Amino acid sequence: MSKPEFCKHCGAPLDGESEFCAKCGKPVKLSASAESAVKSRMSGKVGGIDKRFLFAIAVIILILVVPVIPREKIVYVSGQTTTLQTFQSTSLQTVQTTTQSSIQVYVGTILYVSGQYYAYYQPYYSGCVRGYYGVIRCGYTSWPNWSAYTTSITVNPSDNIVSIQDTQEAGGYLSTVTLTRYDGSVITYAHVVNDSLTQTGTVMVQASGTQTSTVTQTLSTVMNVPCDKCIPQHVTEYVSLVQLLLQR
Repeated sequence: MSKPEFCKHCGAPLDGESEFCAKCGKPVKLSASAESAVKSRMSGKVGGIDKRFLFAIAVIILILVVPVIPREKIVYVSGQTTTLQTFQSTSLQTVQTTTQSSIQVYVGTILYVSGQYYAYYQPYYSGCVRGYYGVIRCGYTSWPNWSAYTTSITVNPSDNIVSIQDTQEAGGYLSTVTLTRYDGSVITYAHVVNDSLTQTGTVMVQASGTQTSTVTQTLSTVMNVPCDKCIPQHVTEYVSLVQLLLQR
């Protein structure tokens, strides 16, 4: 039998010449079968460490550090983005309007001498004036048959007379009366003996005007804007168990 290199009792290294273990003091000689068993056990160790233990450690290290776990990740690439711009535009809008309103107008009568009779008689009876009671007097003499040469008209509300102007004529007290309608047109009567016009009539008229309003519009436009690293893309990357635990 050969002498073993390690104590069969405590596993301590043995001195090649010693018959007893220096550590535990027990005899160290082995039988042939015991020596074979010791060699069999020692063949599974590296420097006294079990190979299976080393293999297990290596497997654990691989599991921890090798990137084998898939994980979704978002990366950004360059491209075009669509941008919606919204703005307001304000403007003035003018609309023609027509409204009805009630106005006061002149009504009454006008008595005047026709132009042809006045032109004929006035040179003979100069200085004619309106006398009392509507009589036309020329100097100290009344105009003969004056009433036969006068004309009477009636001014109604529908004539829309909104103003009158009475102007004395030269050479006497007869007058020229100018009537102005609501629409701006005028009517003139000359050689008026008298009138009874008063602003006591009422009429409905249409008035044109303008109405101005502010119009606000909301407008929008879509435009493509170049950007850097703005379009997301999904990719799969592989990480180790250690990376996955550290990034949580």
